Amino acid sequence: MNLLGEPGVGLPGGPGTPVPSRTDVQIARGRAWGLFIALVLIAVTLLVNWYQSRDVFTGAHGPFPAAFAAGAPVAPVRVVRRASDEQALVHGLSLQDTAFGVTAVNLRTGKEYWRYERRDAKEVSWDFKVSERTVVVGHGDGRLVGIDLRTGKLLWRVEIREDGYRSVGLAGGQVVTEAPGAVRAFDERDGRGLWKVKMPESCPEVLVYSVHALPDHLSAVHVMCKVTSRDRDEYDLLLGVDNRTGKVLWRQRTVDPKLTVWGDGHTLAAPDPDHPQTIQLLDMNRQGISPRAALPLDEWDVVAGGSGTALSGTDPKEGSEDHDTLLRAYGTRDGQPSWQLRAPTGQEYGFPEIADGRVYVVRQPFLTEADTGRQIHADLLTLDADTGRLLHTLRLPSMTAPDDYDYFVKLDILDIADGAVSIGWRDGEGDLLIATD
Repeated sequence: MNLLGEPGVGLPGGPGTPVPSRTDVQIARGRAWGLFIALVLIAVTLLVNWYQSRDVFTGAHGPFPAAFAAGAPVAPVRVVRRASDEQALVHGLSLQDTAFGVTAVNLRTGKEYWRYERRDAKEVSWDFKVSERTVVVGHGDGRLVGIDLRTGKLLWRVEIREDGYRSVGLAGGQVVTEAPGAVRAFDERDGRGLWKVKMPESCPEVLVYSVHALPDHLSAVHVMCKVTSRDRDEYDLLLGVDNRTGKVLWRQRTVDPKLTVWGDGHTLAAPDPDHPQTIQLLDMNRQGISPRAALPLDEWDVVAGGSGTALSGTDPKEGSEDHDTLLRAYGTRDGQPSWQLRAPTGQEYGFPEIADGRVYVVRQPFLTEADTGRQIHADLLTLDADTGRLLHTLRLPSMTAPDDYDYFVKLDILDIADGAVSIGWRDGEGDLLIATD
């Protein structure tokens, strides 16, 4: 009824329907806007998924290659020449960086097994890691991609949404990477978030250098902190993290991680931050990190660890950092010397690796600046880690020394897995050799 007692005319809802209140109108408008926003979000999600689906995942070509052997080779007898500055070996495959993704190459045939490439040419892949089942690629815009090793198919994507260098650690079934002011972990098979560690205020920018899975659900995470204050330099932290909850069990200041060597499970060889000329053998568990033994004061350059042995590379005659003409071995339990190996006159050693009780190291001519561009011959040596006894020697094909000479002009062991050993120039330039048995 209107004010004259006549039936309502022209009102919404017909006669007898009350006029909507302002609150009713606002609620209706809110629902409409909510529906509109939901539709927009769905459209954006579909568009993003469509765009991401344009990334190339070729899938596997042919059967999955069987591993060459169960572990490292005793006597490599064949060399396959490759060209790559980032690589990893697993299950008869060589995984190689392609700037925008990763390719898996069958070592037996030399043919591509699968390939992943990101379509967006601006977002390069900064880092990738490989486990027995999974390949994880980190891109510069914060995207992580998990790929099944056997099939080459996409497992998951995670968007951290932070531009810049992206490092990836993969250990104990967990992917560990940096996030703004934090370290985060994801499941390597489905990408779900597992834990997050907030970094101290003095470490607003963090870089995950390495991750190691230790017994009793302990992960040792080595991070590099870049402090914004001009009064302080960047520093390094070693974190002991419960890898079920993300609880930090302990943290300790340490040295540049490039100066450290990981040994058996819970052993780390590292210079003492307060006494850099002293190499400590550190023991790690859930209760903390503590010195177990110390190497002699003159053994500042520890270059490999494993199978109960720590190796130091030195040049006692010259005393420089540039050339290793002597390898010295120490037990990781007590730091006592066990054996040493001296290179013939005019030759030196690259950085070795230890696997399955054997030491792999390249012996090459002692190079100087005048040797840039020169063709050289080198040998891959296989030694017993306990005694230093020479088990096998393999002559490598001729290699050309890089043109830009510096003290990195050495052939180092890059990786050992499933009956194959990869060898490359320490600076990442030039050819990569893969020796197989």
